[in-house]
Amino acid sequence: MPILLIAAATLAAHGASILDGLFLDDHLHIVRFRSNEWSLRHWLEATTIVPEEFMETWWQDQSIRWQYARPFSVLLAQTVYHLFGESVKALHGLSVALHFAGAVMIFYLCCRLTRSRGWSLVGALLFVVHSHSVYAVGWLAAQNCVLQTVLTLAALLCYIRASGLDVYAGAARPLDQCVREPEARAPARNSPAWFLLSLGFWILALASRENALVFPVFAAAFDLAFGGWRHIRRRVPAYALMGALAVAFALWRLIVFYHPMPDFYVRRYDGAEYLWWWLAKLLHYVTGVVWLSPLMVGPSARFNPFREVPGDCLLMIGIIGVMFLGYWLACRRARGWWIWPLWIFLSLLPVVPVFAAPHSAYMPAVGFAVAMILGPALRHEIQPASIGRWCPGVAIWFLIATTTYMPIYHTFWSAVQSAEKFTIAQMAADPPGPATREIFLINLPFVNIYTRLHLAEQLQGAGGASEAGASSAAILAGAAPPENLPEKKPVPDFRCHVLTYAPNVLRMEEDCRLEQIDAHTFRLTIEGRYFEGALGRYLIESMRPSGRFKAGEVVHGRLFDVEVVRADEVGVQELQFRFHRPLASPEYCFYLTTNRQAAVRVHFWESQEPAAALSPQPGDGAVEQVQAAVKRLHAGEAAAANILFEAMNSDDAEVRAVAVTEFRRVALPVSQALASPIQELLKSPSWDPQDQVVIRQWWGDSVRDRTLQVLWVRRSEWEAYQSRRDRLFSIQWIARHVIRTDLYMTGPPFPGPR
Repeated sequence: MPILLIAAATLAAHGASILDGLFLDDHLHIVRFRSNEWSLRHWLEATTIVPEEFMETWWQDQSIRWQYARPFSVLLAQTVYHLFGESVKALHGLSVALHFAGAVMIFYLCCRLTRSRGWSLVGALLFVVHSHSVYAVGWLAAQNCVLQTVLTLAALLCYIRASGLDVYAGAARPLDQCVREPEARAPARNSPAWFLLSLGFWILALASRENALVFPVFAAAFDLAFGGWRHIRRRVPAYALMGALAVAFALWRLIVFYHPMPDFYVRRYDGAEYLWWWLAKLLHYVTGVVWLSPLMVGPSARFNPFREVPGDCLLMIGIIGVMFLGYWLACRRARGWWIWPLWIFLSLLPVVPVFAAPHSAYMPAVGFAVAMILGPALRHEIQPASIGRWCPGVAIWFLIATTTYMPIYHTFWSAVQSAEKFTIAQMAADPPGPATREIFLINLPFVNIYTRLHLAEQLQGAGGASEAGASSAAILAGAAPPENLPEKKPVPDFRCHVLTYAPNVLRMEEDCRLEQIDAHTFRLTIEGRYFEGALGRYLIESMRPSGRFKAGEVVHGRLFDVEVVRADEVGVQELQFRFHRPLASPEYCFYLTTNRQAAVRVHFWESQEPAAALSPQPGDGAVEQVQAAVKRLHAGEAAAANILFEAMNSDDAEVRAVAVTEFRRVALPVSQALASPIQELLKSPSWDPQDQVVIRQWWGDSVRDRTLQVLWVRRSEWEAYQSRRDRLFSIQWIARHVIRTDLYMTGPPFPGPR
C-alpha cells in the first residue's frame, strides 16, 4: 500500500510534466541524442555547451563554454529516446519514474532508520512534493540530478548491506513488522558482493553528475554513527578503494576533462570579499532546501550580500538557526542525527560557487525529508525537548504546506516555459523567408538563447521527428538542411545574432524606441538600461573582459558596426547599428521584442521618397465603404488602410471620425509592438494633413499583411501566452508586498558590471 500511495502522489505531483516538451538546453541535447553515434566521446561531448555555435553576439571578445562529464546520463537518455521512437514524452516519463524510484528508496531507508511505516511514508511524500523537484523532474536538462540522486541512494542502501549495519536510529529493540523477512535478517558483515554493487551504483552516479563525489563521506558517516570507531577501522580498505576512485575521478575531471566555466556563472576566489559571498550563497542554498523558498539567483548576483542586503542574510541565519535548533532538540538523542544536516551541506558544497538554480536542491532534499521524520518517528524513545516536541506537527505542516506550494511552483515553471515558447511561436507565425541567411534579434529574452534550434524545430511542422532532428543538426553545424522536410516547409540555413537582450530574462518590461535613420542604420533607445543588473554582469564578465560600455565607443563587426550613443555606470541607454548592407536586404530578417509582444518581424525601407512626395487625397467614400474597409483591415489586409486614409479627408464628418477612430484602434497597438516613434503621433487627438502623410508613409513602409495578421488577427492567441508567462510576475508582485527579500526574488535590484 505505501508504494501505491507514493506512486499516486508522484503522478499527481509530476505526471503533467510528461507533456512539458523541451526547454533551454533540451533543444541542444535532443539534436545530439538523435545522433546515431554511440561512443564514450559522443556521450562526454553531448552536454558541452558553446553558445556562439548557435547565437552570435557582437560584444563577445572571448569564447565561453560549459563542459560537463555526464556520459551515463546521456547514454540512458539517448537509449530511451531511440527505444521509444524519438519520443520526448518518454524522456519526461523516465524522469518521473526515477523520481518515484528515489521516493521508494527513501521510504525503505526511513523504515530501516525508524521502523515506522507511517512516518517513513511521510518522509517519502516530503521528497515527492519537495518544491524544487518541480524543476528537476520537469526539465530534461536536469534529469542528471534526478538520476545521480537515485543512483547515490541505491549505492548507499547497498553499502549499508555490505557493511552489515543495523541503522536503526533509536534505542535497541527487536525488529517489528516495518522491515519484513528476508530483510529483517541482518546481512553478513563486510559482504563483498554488496560492496561491489554499491561501487557500481556509485560509479554510475559519478558518470551522471559530479556531485556524487561526496558519497564516500556518507558511507563513512553511516559506519561511524551505527558501527563505531572499531567498525570504522575494519572498513579502512573499503575507504581506501573509494578514496582512490574519488581522487582519480577528481583529477581526471579537473585536469584532463576540464574547461573553465564562464565568469559570473561560476565565481572564483577574488579576495576576502569572496569568502563573505560564499557564506551568503551557502546560507541561501540551505535556506532554499529547508524553508522551500524559490532557489533562484539570490546572492549569486551580488558582490557582497552581507553589505548589500544585510537584512536578507540575517533572515537566512534566523531561519536556519530556528530550523536547526528545533531539529537538534528533537533528534539529538537519535543515533546518526548529524548525518542529515551533513547530507544537505555536502550535497550543496560542490555547487556553492555556481549560479543558483532550483534543481541544485534535488539531492539535498533527501536529507531534508529524512531529517523531518526522524524525530516524530522516534519521539517515544529519544524524548525530544523544548520546541523539539513540536516535531510531529512541524513535519505534517511541512507536508501540507509543500503540497499546497506545488501549484505555485508549477505556475513558476509554466511561466518560464511560456516565455520561451511565446517568442518562438510569434517568430514561426511570421517566419524568415527562404532567402534569409541572417536573423537579428532585438531585445531577445535570455530564455530564448536557443532560438536557432528552437525555431528550426517549429518550422518543420507536424511529424517527421528524425527529419526535424536532421535539419536542426544541419543548422547547428552550419550546413544546409535536408530538402525532404515535412509539409515541404523551407528552413533556410540561417545564423542568429542577438543585437540586445531584454534586461529581464523572461520578457521586455521597459519601453523602447526603434527608429530607422537611413537605409543602413537604425537607432535603439530604451527607457531603462541594457547590460545592467545580474544579466548585464553575465554578458559583460563572461564575454567581454574589457568591461562595461562607455558612451561614444564603437564596436566593428563582420556585418555591422555598433555605436554606444548613451551609457552610464548602470548600463547602456542608446545604441546605433549601422549595417554594411541595406537593412531591407532579403538575406536579413529582424525580430523585435517589446513590452507588448514577444517577437515581431520588423521591416525596414531601402529607399524612402521624401514625405512631400505624398500628399493627402480628398475622399468621398460613404460610411458603408469605410466600414467594409475596416472589416478587411481587421481581417489582416494592410492595403485596406488606404481607403481609411482617403476617408480621413472626406467632407463628411461622420466618415472622417469613423476612419480615424478605426484606423487608430488598429494602428496604435501595431506601432507600439514595433516600438515605432510614430506611436506618439497616433496618440494625439487630431492629425493635420502633414501628420496623415507621415502616418501613411510609416504604414506603407512598416506594415505588411502578415504583420497585421500576427499582431491583430491572432492577438487572443498571444494573450494566452502572455497570461501564462506573467503569472510568475503576479506572484512576485504579491510577495513583494509581503516581504522584500532575495529569498523570494523581491529584493532590491542587483548590481551591474563594475
